[in-house]
Amino acid sequence: MDAGIAAVLGAAVGTAGTVMTGWAARSLAKMQMRAEGLRERREPRRSSYEAFSSAAAALHDHLQPWVTYGRLLGQTPNTGGDAADRASCLRSSEFKDGYIARAIDLAHDISRYGRHVVLDGPADLESSVAKVAELTSGLVAPFRILQSFSRISDAAGDSAVVYDTSEFPDRLKQLERSIQDFLLDASAALDGDAST
Repeated sequence: MDAGIAAVLGAAVGTAGTVMTGWAARSLAKMQMRAEGLRERREPRRSSYEAFSSAAAALHDHLQPWVTYGRLLGQTPNTGGDAADRASCLRSSEFKDGYIARAIDLAHDISRYGRHVVLDGPADLESSVAKVAELTSGLVAPFRILQSFSRISDAAGDSAVVYDTSEFPDRLKQLERSIQDFLLDASAALDGDAST
């Protein structure tokens, strides 16, 4: 082989190697930037999903003993399906100090963290968040009423409300299922981020 041709071929191979090395370095840099962008977008989502589901689970656990047993204490057995028969008289003095406030605070946390989830996206999670928020709002409603009455009442911290709590066990089960559905949807959203 001629020395001139060998020099040209050597230079071409060297140039091709330099081009390939540069292309590989740019591709690696792009992949690293994409991975960093995904991590930056995924982390806030993951923490807002976790905060929302943790607050909802904490409210479920907080209310579960009262819904299952406590709301029935001192109540006369139902003899018919009339709404007046299903109503329970709830007194703030029957609850441990801080119980009502804790339930309301957890409901506020769920609402606040739910807004974060909706803002962080994706939009597919909005219906799951709305379902959990709706159920928690319904479960905490008598406590909000009791708290409002105690603020305006002259009674020394003992307010009372008559409220139909007969559907609370079903609502609590629905809340538990809704939290699980949210977690599945949130996991799919995070996995969808990872695959794109």
